[in-house]
Amino acid sequence: MLIASSIILSRACNVFEASTNFLGRNMNDGVKGATLNAIGSSMPEFFTTVFFLVFATHQNLGRDFAASVGGNTGSAIFNSIVIPMLVIWVVLAIHSKGVRFSKKVILRDGLFLIGAESVLLILLSSSYLTFWHGLAFTGFYILYVSYTLFHMDKKKNDKKDYNDESPESWYEKYQFKSIKNRVGRSWILLLLSTIIISITCAGIVEGCKSVAEAIGINPLFVALIVVAAASSIPDTIISIKDARKGNYDDALSNVLASNIFDITISMGLPLAVFLLITGQKIDFIEAGPTLIDIRIMLVLITIITIATYYFSKELKTVHIIILGTLYLLFIVYAIGAADYYAEGNTFFAEFFGGIIEFLRKPGGIGDILQKIADYLTYNW
Repeated sequence: MLIASSIILSRACNVFEASTNFLGRNMNDGVKGATLNAIGSSMPEFFTTVFFLVFATHQNLGRDFAASVGGNTGSAIFNSIVIPMLVIWVVLAIHSKGVRFSKKVILRDGLFLIGAESVLLILLSSSYLTFWHGLAFTGFYILYVSYTLFHMDKKKNDKKDYNDESPESWYEKYQFKSIKNRVGRSWILLLLSTIIISITCAGIVEGCKSVAEAIGINPLFVALIVVAAASSIPDTIISIKDARKGNYDDALSNVLASNIFDITISMGLPLAVFLLITGQKIDFIEAGPTLIDIRIMLVLITIITIATYYFSKELKTVHIIILGTLYLLFIVYAIGAADYYAEGNTFFAEFFGGIIEFLRKPGGIGDILQKIADYLTYNW
């Protein structure tokens, strides 16, 4: 189910990318990637959270929401490391020269991303989650988009002439079959692809749970790697296509802004709506601490990658090696942590289990964050 859903998802994302590419044709570099592309490519993360909540039983609500957070977190790590690595590789293969990203784009989206992850680190340390937590995440994204659009420069480059298009795929033939009403047809394709993406995400969620039950581990760790990679297919496709066109800023801003969307809207909005409609609150006292190490790791990885992109004049092969090594370490950690929670006795389970126990010990970092979160949200 996971494989089939991922294949269908990639096809639907091609349609989505063609739609957003035309609808955002008048946006300047870096803004389209941060808004339309990022929102569109983050639909899988959004719908996986929706279905993790909808399909969860009452007693497993905290566990399954934690799994959705794991999927969003893993997707953010995948986006920050693997997609830029692939972008650099594609550009080197085509042009034999390194990649340069705009410092303005890195600083803008990078700082907002670190801010979003800091909010995630603190608020998900709460003993209970209510719809106010979801609204707080949603509000942060509204702040980011407002800032991005308010500071958007006027389009300086010439508009692309879509009259010269030679469509090959069925959706492009439909989209550009006549000059009249191309915008309307693009919106139809956008909505159609969104519906297909949502359906495939339901399959991904059920596949994740099935795999977790089959191997006897917490769904969180399947979501952290498998669901994260599957839901990042749209981001990967869009960023690589932008890189091939020479739109490096859009390629990066799509990645960073997608992460902001994943952490805030993809997780926060479904949480707010679900808890508001059902009148529930999630007892997160058990599931929350399971995420403390992953949330801290997310912040650290983001700081490292943002610093790498910002302080490097040009990204080349050596950066591919650095990023690949960083992601490999993350995979090893995820496997070791999953083994630790499954009460394994391997070297990695014991080593990374020691780190987890250190973070979760009484009076430790996890305990401090929980007290801060409960203090800030006591009247929620």
